[in-house]
Amino acid sequence: MMGYAGPRDLMEIDLTTRTWRRSALGDDVFADALGGVGLAVRLIDERVRGPLDPLSPENPIVFAAGPFASTPVPAANKHALATISPLTGLLNEGLSSSHFSAVLRRCGLAALVIRGAAEHWTTIAIDGDEVRFEDASALQGQSARETTKSLRDAYGDRSLRVCAIGAAGERGVRYAAVENDGRQAGRGGTGAVFGAKRLKAVALRGRGEVGIADPKRTASIAATLKARALGPKTAKYRVLGTSANLRVLQRMGQLPTRNFTAAQFEGAENVTPERARESKATYVELRAGCAGCPVQCEHLYVRKDRDRRSAAASEYESVWAFGPNCGVDDLDAVLDAIGRCDELGLDTISTGSAIAFAMECAEHGLVRSDAFGPKLRFGNGAVLIPAIDAIGARRGLGDVLADGVRAAARQIGGGAERFAMHCKGLELPGYEPRALPTYALGLATCTRGACHNRSATYDKDLRDPSDDRSDAARAQDAIEAEDRAVAWDSLVLCKFIRDCFEDFDTEAAALWSAVSGVQLDGAGLRAAAQRTWERKRAINARLGWTRDDDTLPERLFAEAIADGPNAGRRVEPGRLASLRDAYEGLRAAAGTALPVG
Repeated sequence: MMGYAGPRDLMEIDLTTRTWRRSALGDDVFADALGGVGLAVRLIDERVRGPLDPLSPENPIVFAAGPFASTPVPAANKHALATISPLTGLLNEGLSSSHFSAVLRRCGLAALVIRGAAEHWTTIAIDGDEVRFEDASALQGQSARETTKSLRDAYGDRSLRVCAIGAAGERGVRYAAVENDGRQAGRGGTGAVFGAKRLKAVALRGRGEVGIADPKRTASIAATLKARALGPKTAKYRVLGTSANLRVLQRMGQLPTRNFTAAQFEGAENVTPERARESKATYVELRAGCAGCPVQCEHLYVRKDRDRRSAAASEYESVWAFGPNCGVDDLDAVLDAIGRCDELGLDTISTGSAIAFAMECAEHGLVRSDAFGPKLRFGNGAVLIPAIDAIGARRGLGDVLADGVRAAARQIGGGAERFAMHCKGLELPGYEPRALPTYALGLATCTRGACHNRSATYDKDLRDPSDDRSDAARAQDAIEAEDRAVAWDSLVLCKFIRDCFEDFDTEAAALWSAVSGVQLDGAGLRAAAQRTWERKRAINARLGWTRDDDTLPERLFAEAIADGPNAGRRVEPGRLASLRDAYEGLRAAAGTALPVG
């Protein structure tokens, strides 16, 4: 049997001792975990064996390359970035993409593990086989984009690939992001873990070859996938991007508005990408995407009288977070807020949710309405930038919000907990759980917290909105969505091409076998996903997770949807408990020998 053909080295770096070592991972590791999230979770599982402070030197940061990065496979230049979240206290594994991912493999690396903490601000520079620890004090305060430019100028090499944090990560905002190539691993606060380690950036330069077991077979499968990715299955993303969801969810009455107090937003049309595109005299539209991706889904907009470099991405979750969720229908204010988050290195979902939470707290007299200068109230776009700046600087009320809505509610008191929309400490994304029962279960059980990407069960609900499916059927749907997401995130293929596979398990396994040389079939792919999910649960159990944590915000139980076609719907506590029981029973029946807590 052929051995694993791709880069297989693991580099382990200790910032405290400024040492590093490089070793080769065996074929058994790749057969077990595949790569990406699967490999990152396995490496975290081996290193986190009990409770720890996420901001301590002991907390590892793991980069794990996607096994198709730097190959002809489209939409696959991606990597996983895993650590223990300072926001949730649980496992956090995010994804990022583009050239950094490809160059990681060109350095001969399957994964990179960083532990310890530097005495001074540091950049880790990996140049092929060489590792250097460089003073980054001059980079302090710079955005990730500015840091990348500074390092490229210092190296005299524009091809240098950089992963960096902004000022929010330096100051320990617990939902600070990590950026590379303009892409963010945003959720869960990995940027704050970088900051606690005084790690400003990781810079890569690698020009090695990336081995492919069967180049001819790989090229054939990749060509078919690319052709499908340029067809009707991805048209929405190519033409408008993810913000096309705004009109759809508004029409269906599933658009969370003003901190989940409504499910339709009267000003939604004003912040849609369609409105921006129609205003050609006012806005310039720019297109972008990840390296090697035919879809190029990113749509950026900027007013014609502004510098094009200030264009902001009109991604659904970001637009939702500062638009409908804050009651703001001013597109300029929303785009400016997204741009400022990118500059400071902040997760847009958590930042927008924190501001919406503060708006509702101000409405009830729990915080001062002038805390950020402009009035802190739903609909006031003028308060977004001052609030974001205060969060990024950890100043005043911003310092309280910088720890996330769960911690902020505890500190503010006075019943603020009922306005804190989170699961396990991670703020909710922009779908209405009261109208999507399978999605509600997926949010509750998700090991990451409130993450729509790790448990895309809303897709099943949107395709079949009937309420007559049994608890067992919904639980099975949730499990299949979770495991499918694990498989995608271990192969690290972009989920926007999910409909480009006719039989994902079989076709993806064939692609893995052609690229890696390690044989895999559809059943083996599903088993690998199951193992990785079990490792996620086991890590969280060692960190203190219990089944009682698999719940939803009180508002979703106590308050019914007030408007639109889903008016009157809420999450029934007994129904969620029944769904969770069915879910746990099915998980236990399918389990392997791995302990899951």
